[in-house]
Amino acid sequence: MIDGSAAAARLSRSGRTAMEVALDVSREAGERLLSRLHTDLEVSYKGRADLVSDVDKLVEARVIERLRSEFPEDGFLAEESTGVETSSGYTWIIDPLDGTRNYVLGIPFFCTVLAMAEGQEVALGLTFDPVRGEMFRAVRGGGAFLNDSPIEVSGKTEVEEAVLSYDLGSVSARAGTAIEMVLHLWPNLQATRIMGSAALGLAYAACGRTDVYFHHHLSPWDLASALVLVPEAGGVVTDKYENPGSLCSESVIAAGPVLHAKFLRATDGLAWRR
Repeated sequence: MIDGSAAAARLSRSGRTAMEVALDVSREAGERLLSRLHTDLEVSYKGRADLVSDVDKLVEARVIERLRSEFPEDGFLAEESTGVETSSGYTWIIDPLDGTRNYVLGIPFFCTVLAMAEGQEVALGLTFDPVRGEMFRAVRGGGAFLNDSPIEVSGKTEVEEAVLSYDLGSVSARAGTAIEMVLHLWPNLQATRIMGSAALGLAYAACGRTDVYFHHHLSPWDLASALVLVPEAGGVVTDKYENPGSLCSESVIAAGPVLHAKFLRATDGLAWRR
């Protein structure tokens, strides 16, 4: 396993650590998102139900510009841009606006995601909610925090006690099986929540606001920060096939260890898990 603290302490051209740069860049991205919230947006569609705004593109371009100025030798993987691979071994993973539909509708539940991977393993991850001023951050091996306070996953151990959070993503038959799975568990749950932002939903699971989070179709930038946030908060991240969560995972289940295992048992054999 990589030493996340060493990766986070890498010095940039300006003499700041990777974590210091990441925090500053994330906060600026959040400020830009807030400045355009409830304004006229240019919205286009990448798929029938997959939209993108001009803000996504503008914020992402600025994030990449700043990171390139600080770490010109590093690679980039971003939602709205062509990826750049380099020989440094480090890759910055960027989602400028996770929860674009919420943002476009004026629903104040969205975030910006920034993570740095060493090889294929995420060393540090940040999920910033600019509306609430909440910075979820973690370094592999260094714990997980909400602003300056340590966080940990829920201590719930029974599915019947759990608040289940999830997102459906794109409209598809696979999303329908997710609804079927929720109906199978209901009413033997405390409550369910559809979040509208996968990254923020995973951050809420990491800090124990919800007990389980699942999603059936994610991209690396949706998941990147959670790959370090949830484990460092004491939780488990896998895909729906029980493989350890990684940047290659298309699905995700995140929860505390005991509850994660019981959720898998409670949903074994259902269509969504196949």
